[in-house]
Amino acid sequence: MKRVITYSIFWMVLLAGAENTMASAADTLTVKVTGFHEDSRFEPSDLTISAGDVIRFNVVEGIHTVTAYHPDNRKPLRIPERAESFDSGPLQAGDEWHLQIKVPGEYNYFCLPHERFGHVGKIKAL
Repeated sequence: MKRVITYSIFWMVLLAGAENTMASAADTLTVKVTGFHEDSRFEPSDLTISAGDVIRFNVVEGIHTVTAYHPDNRKPLRIPERAESFDSGPLQAGDEWHLQIKVPGEYNYFCLPHERFGHVGKIKAL
């Protein structure tokens, strides 16, 4: 009888650990950053994710930024109040930058050199 209890406890601990691992696993989604001047864009420019997911911004061509609409970046607040501001700094072709969204809500962001051309994006975190 002891052997059965020992194995039962072993499986309960193992399964509990597996459930915690699965619950905390985050997805990584990719946004391509491409174009020059008027044709600069984020692909996709509108993204829905789960809070905790990571977004990988891959710069295909040009020089770009991924910058939050936030007073820290001299812009009006267009991300959740509890969320941290972000700015990738200049990125060029071949660069990759990661952003983890932890607070649910809507995040509006732009490319500093190309905002006037409409190079903006939106992330909705559920």
